[in-house]
Parts: sequence; C-alpha cells; structure tokens
Amino acid sequence: MNLENLRSARSLYYQCFGEVFSFSFSKNRLANLTQYLNAMNKCIFDDTLKTNFAFLLENLKTPQDMQKLIKEYDLLFLALKSAIPTTFSYIEEGFENSNALLLVRQILIKSKLRRNEAFFKEGEDSVGFCFLLMSEFLREKNDDLAKELFERLINPNIDEFFNLILVNEAALLFKEVALIGVAFMEFERFCFELEKPIKTQSKKVQNDLSRSEFLRRETNKQRRKLGKTQEIS
Repeated sequence: MNLENLRSARSLYYQCFGEVFSFSFSKNRLANLTQYLNAMNKCIFDDTLKTNFAFLLENLKTPQDMQKLIKEYDLLFLALKSAIPTTFSYIEEGFENSNALLLVRQILIKSKLRRNEAFFKEGEDSVGFCFLLMSEFLREKNDDLAKELFERLINPNIDEFFNLILVNEAALLFKEVALIGVAFMEFERFCFELEKPIKTQSKKVQNDLSRSEFLRRETNKQRRKLGKTQEIS
C-alpha cells in the first residue's frame, strides 16, 4: 500500500474529526462538515462504513440538522455531571492539565504550528486539537511528529474516548461519527505499524475525582458565560 497516495485522504479524516470534536462559538461552526463527509465517503477505506456515512449525510443536510448535531455535542460533552471528557489529560489520568498537555506542547515546540487562542478555546491536549494537529502534520509531510503524537498519546487513549460515546444513550449522530472514528484509528495503526495497546494504568484520583469534577464544572461555566457575553455583544 502506497501511504503517500493516502496522505490527503488521511489528513481530511483528521480535519473532519478535529472540527467535529472542537468546541466553538463561531456561527460558521461545522460549515464544511457535509463537504468533508462527501469527500471522505468517496475515499472510503472500509466498505462497512458506507451505512454510517449514508446515515450522517441523510441527517445532516440543512443548517437545522447541524444545530441538532451541535445540541448533541453539548449534551454529550458539556453536561455538568455526566460529560464525556474531551481532553487526553482527563482520559489518561482522570484530571485536567496533566502529562498529556505537556507532551503535546513538547511536540508543538518541534514544529512551526501553534494553537490559535483566539479561535481555539480548548487546551492543546483536547481531542479535537490533536486531530487537527495530525491533519496539519500529514499535510506538511511532518511524518515523524505525526507518528510521535499518534503513538504516544492518541493510540493509547482514543479507544476509551470513542467507547464512551458508543455506550452513551444520548449519542445518535455522534455514535455514527464514533464508529467511523474507531475504524479509522485501526487503519492509522496499520499506517504507523503500531498495535492496539492494552491499557493497564489506573487513572489518578483525588478525593473521589472531586478535583476533576470541579475543573470540568468550572470549564463549562466559563464556556456558558462566554457564550452569553458574545450573544449580548
């Protein structure tokens, strides 16, 4: 298999996942999603995913449909008590701003890329940002950094993230996204010549995760306050 011929397609998949799993107040949020899905469907790497793409394309035709996806995002990832974590720090260790954040920043230092804080409100260890970073690394043919990020952070933790979506009863559209994501991660393991890891590390907890719950709730409060402020202005 000639991976160079698949570079653009792989970058596109990461770009799509990156935007879907990124929080944003932008009015143009997910404006390119249908275009991405159509293009991804044409360069599909697993025929079993055709039904997943068909479902998403059928149910994401209008701006109103996109609002349903955004509301589902809020329900899954911003709920105060049952939010699915969206940072690799939390997924890996059970609290925010841990080793995963430091790792991504160390990888970024080796590149010319930086997080645009005006556009991207979440940390560098967020799932969405790391997917977007993978897209850029592949596009720029920075394969060493792409493999480092995938091998050290994404590969060990991404299955847990997708599984949390798949078992959530509120996930409808995002369930289809997660199923595509699971298959794509298996494909990426093949591309990077890596095995699916067996996780044995237990998450670090503090006072029954009170610290992580506090951080998550505070983050959600700040997001809502910022949203109200922007709506008023």
